[in-house]
Parts: sequence; C-alpha cells; structure tokens
Amino acid sequence: MRYEELMRDAHNQALMASTRVHAAFDAIYCCCPPAGTLDEALGALDLSPPDKALVIRLRDWVQHVAPLEPLPISPAQAVALAERVHKYNASSRH
Repeated sequence: MRYEELMRDAHNQALMASTRVHAAFDAIYCCCPPAGTLDEALGALDLSPPDKALVIRLRDWVQHVAPLEPLPISPAQAVALAERVHKYNASSRH
C-alpha cells in the first residue's frame, strides 16, 4: 500500500484504534529509504530524538503486541507522527 492509502486508514475513525495506529506505522515505513531490515530502514529516517523514540515504541508494539492493547500512542498521535515523518523526510530528499 502507498502512504496516502495507509493514512486514509489511519484517519478513519470507523476502524479500530489498533488498526489506525498500525496503519500510521506502516505509513511511516513507506517513508523509509530501501534497507535490509526494518530497524535499518527506520534508522535511516532523519527524525528528532522525541520522534525517533515514538517510532521505536510503535515498532516494538507492531512486532510484539499488535493488535492487542495497550496502544503505545493514540491514533491521533500516530497520525501526527506519520505526517511529521512524511513531511520532513520528503523535503529532505529534495
């Protein structure tokens, strides 16, 4: 799926909160440059320390807990994070 499609799901309040948070994480992953592993891909993103910490929390939840609760962050926070990552990493490639 593409970033736009994943963000549509992340914004969709008719979906379960865990589905929305997972979609936002997947949208973040779409912003990554190609890399060998998930950790390498996420590590290649140019993020502020607080955003990097949130991405790591999301990654850990996706790998070990999802779709169960507790959610690492709210759907709204996950959407905002994905939008920041997309905006910053899209502008840094130009």
